[in-house]
Amino acid sequence: MKTYNSTLWTLLLGVVLTFSACSSDDDNDPTQPTQTSPTPTAPSDANAVLAAVLSYSDLPSSVPSVPGVGGIAIDVASGSFFNGAVGSTLVNVGEVKLNSKALTIPGGNAYINNPTDFSYSLVAGQSNSWQVAGGSGFDAFSHTTTKKMPSQVKFASSVGASFSKGSDITLSIETMTSNTDNILWVISDGKTTVTKESKATSVTFSASELSGLKATSSGLVQAASYNAEEKSFGGKKVYFINESVHTKIVEIK
Repeated sequence: MKTYNSTLWTLLLGVVLTFSACSSDDDNDPTQPTQTSPTPTAPSDANAVLAAVLSYSDLPSSVPSVPGVGGIAIDVASGSFFNGAVGSTLVNVGEVKLNSKALTIPGGNAYINNPTDFSYSLVAGQSNSWQVAGGSGFDAFSHTTTKKMPSQVKFASSVGASFSKGSDITLSIETMTSNTDNILWVISDGKTTVTKESKATSVTFSASELSGLKATSSGLVQAASYNAEEKSFGGKKVYFINESVHTKIVEIK
């Protein structure tokens, strides 16, 4: 599965791995991974993609437990506007807001949530409202998604903190989420990513599918429950994604 927004995922993964780096003394581990966002590929004729992600990440096992803190829950937002179809040059379209909060442009015309603010009023079962000022061939528009945020996806307890890439691996979630079009499953060593897309409560990756992964203590598994809708504004097709994702930092042996 092809993904398109590395800025969004780098932001999310950086938050999680900061906790790990502060408590890890493993000098033999590869460099910290960078990874693309686990959002689905937009249609080839889409001119823009706006994503709202309700993200929950378990604390790495190397982090001392804190009473009442089981993980990191943040809201992640991104916007990509292209001068043609998906994958072409990104353009600036003025101010972009999600639920009345502005996104920022750290560089390259890629819009992301304010890195100091991880609360964009993303709530399971509610719609999201986008406002775009317009520019670079895009009309100004506002849109409230018809589809609602999926409920929080959660890995089952059977998904452990380590696994061997030499064996088949089954990932499972506790229950099927509501407001879900599909689920994107991810296993990554931070450089190489293996994905499957299946609306099911479990999926199995074969040893042959995982053979290209490297051993690392900073790998990850993800389950991303999402829905998507498309709408046109001034002849531009905009793809809206609502998603909840659960991320676990794992050891790949």
